[in-house]
Amino acid sequence: MSTGRLLVVAADQDVRRSLVFALEAEGFAVTESDGVPPRAWTQDNRFDCTILDQRVLQGRPYESLAFCISSHPVVLLASRPRAWLTEWVTQVVETPVIDDALVDAVHVALAAGSGDGAARHVYAN
Repeated sequence: MSTGRLLVVAADQDVRRSLVFALEAEGFAVTESDGVPPRAWTQDNRFDCTILDQRVLQGRPYESLAFCISSHPVVLLASRPRAWLTEWVTQVVETPVIDDALVDAVHVALAAGSGDGAARHVYAN
């Protein structure tokens, strides 16, 4: 079983519930949010990894980058990852998520910890 405290950020409730279910089934302790939490909250509530649905990012690019930096390591979920964002996350998982792509990406992100932050893409076959 896996261990670690994860934050799942996704606006769509069904997507969020699905992600939480899959990650809890792997043994992770998961906290969910329907939007990007305030910076002070993320600093007070540190997580081992953040899973971020790109669709929740509605603000200016610098706000998204600030969140990714303060929530590192980040696994980004996106069907079309924004090029300017991918270098600020640890892993990118193409959506829709298939098989174990998300869990695999979370394990890689956890292992990377405070590494170089370079993005790595996980594509479903």
